[in-house]
Formats: sequence, C-alpha cells, structure tokens
Amino acid sequence: MANARKVIFSTYVIPTQIKEMEEANVTHEEFQSEVGKTLGGKGTAIIDASQWGDKWTSATHGEINKWEEFTDVNWEDVLLYPTKSGRVALTDSATQLSTDSNDCAFLYIKNLGLTNEVLLSLQGNDSSKYLIIIPPEGSINIRGAAGDERSGISAPIDCNDIYVKCSSSKTTEIEYLIAKG
Repeated sequence: MANARKVIFSTYVIPTQIKEMEEANVTHEEFQSEVGKTLGGKGTAIIDASQWGDKWTSATHGEINKWEEFTDVNWEDVLLYPTKSGRVALTDSATQLSTDSNDCAFLYIKNLGLTNEVLLSLQGNDSSKYLIIIPPEGSINIRGAAGDERSGISAPIDCNDIYVKCSSSKTTEIEYLIAKG
C-alpha cells in the first residue's frame, strides 16, 4: 500500500494589461511594468497515507478499487474519472462534484470555457455560498487540509460540499481533481 501520497502543485502568473491603441478597436497585451516580475509558487498537499485502495482522488474509476484490478484495460484508455474524462459541462444549475463526505485535501478546477464564468461554493448548494468566481480559461487550486498552518483554513472542506455552476442562463465546461484527506 502506498504510504506517501501527496499532490504537488504550482502556480505561475504573468501580470499583463491590455492597452488600446489610437486606432479604433486595436488592442495589445503587454507585461505590467509596475509589478516587474512573474508571480507564483509551489506547494504540496499531504494525503492521508492510511487510505486503502486507489480511490483517494476523483480520478478513480467508480467500479475498480485497486490498481491491480485494471487487468483487461490500459489505464491510459480508462481515463479514470466518474465522467470518463474529468470534465463536466455546467449550466446555471448546481453540480455537486463529489458525494464523498471525507475532508478535501486538494481541489483543482479549470474553466475550459472561453466566455463564461464558473461559480464555486465550498460550503454546499446555498445560493449565498458561491463566493469564488473562476474566469474563462482560469483555474484555481486549493489545499484544503484544516489545521495545516500553511492552508489558512480553520475548518475542513468536505468533498461533498463542493458545488459548481455557471452564471445565469450560461454554459461552460470544467476539468477538475479532488483529493480526499
């Protein structure tokens, strides 16, 4: 059994600004000189080493509990997510990303859409709890381990409290990964 499960992640940001030229409707993007550098960092989300089987992330086939049970297929062909791709199409109706009630150790969501925002709630499907906006082509990663002084989180995020939806009357698509603690 694995005894050192973890998610290693990083963020890399290049601050830019859009400048409009004198000509009508001509814009270009340039590096923001007042920041003068890229921003970012690296982190590690430690996963509970005592978990049995391979269902410690959302990227696990629903019917197969252990890696050894993948006998008649190649893991590359299965794509391992409950949705078979790790992608979910969103509307303005709430979508719960996991029914697992364990604590969330790590969450990654990328908005694959080009025009519409994703609304994210880490506190269930209450309309007032969608406090995080993921812009088009944007992403978010959260280390969710409560009590870890590096996370800044005082109470655990439960995997089944993670909901996403699109702005009213809009649609988009996301890819995601949830690792339970």
